[in-house]
Order: sequence, then structure tokens, then C-alpha cells
Amino acid sequence: MLPLNYIYWHYAIAPSAILGLLKNYLIGTWHRFLISTHFKMLFAPWHRTRPSEIGATINFGDKIADAIVDFYIRILAAVIRLFVILIGLTAEIFVIVVFLILFVVWLLWPLIFIFFLAKGLSFIFVGPYVPGYGIRF
Repeated sequence: MLPLNYIYWHYAIAPSAILGLLKNYLIGTWHRFLISTHFKMLFAPWHRTRPSEIGATINFGDKIADAIVDFYIRILAAVIRLFVILIGLTAEIFVIVVFLILFVVWLLWPLIFIFFLAKGLSFIFVGPYVPGYGIRF
């Protein structure tokens, strides 16, 4: 009865729990890199820094210079945010790939266990096979 309970748990209950863990890791990675926030504020000034608010604009030339610097700050902030977004999306893909590999290994684990158990028992009772010599020790 115990092996049947284990097989039921291994193939019916645990996979949904593993997929739940995947969902939690994906949400955690998304929030760790603040991907949605960076998308919303992609072209906002970096840390709300605007040179036009720092100094007093005296003439029209100062206003144009401040507008150009504001533009460059927004572009620089967009580049930094896009870099963080790309790193975050790469981390999301990495988490998905690792979980899929672990999920496949989890599903195949009983077969892997039986294979290695049979291989070990064959070494005990038959002996290892040496290629090229055709003999068993």
C-alpha cells in the first residue's frame, strides 16, 4: 500500500506543488527587478532629477540648455531601466529553464532510481563488463 501512496503523491500531488513553487519564484523575480515599475517609468527622469529645477533660469538660452540636459537624463534613465528590465527577464527565463529541468528530473526520478538500482545489483551479482576484453570480473 505504501508504494502506491508514494506513486500517487509523486505523480499527482507533488507536480502541482512544484508548479506552484515555480509561480512563486517567477513572481518573486518579477518583483525583485521591479520590471513593471521600470516599464511604467521608462522615460521618467532618473530619481526625479531635473537640472531645470536646480538652478535659476535667467534667459532663453539657459532654458534650452536645461531642456537638453533633461532630455539626456531621461535617455540615460531609459537605458539604465532597459538594462535592468533585460536582466530581470533573463533571470525569469533562467528560473523557468531550471524549474523545467528539475520538473523533468522529478518525473523521471523513480525510473532513474530503478535503473541505478538494477545497475548496482548487476555489478554485485554479475560483475562489471570490461569493453574490448569480453570478460566479466
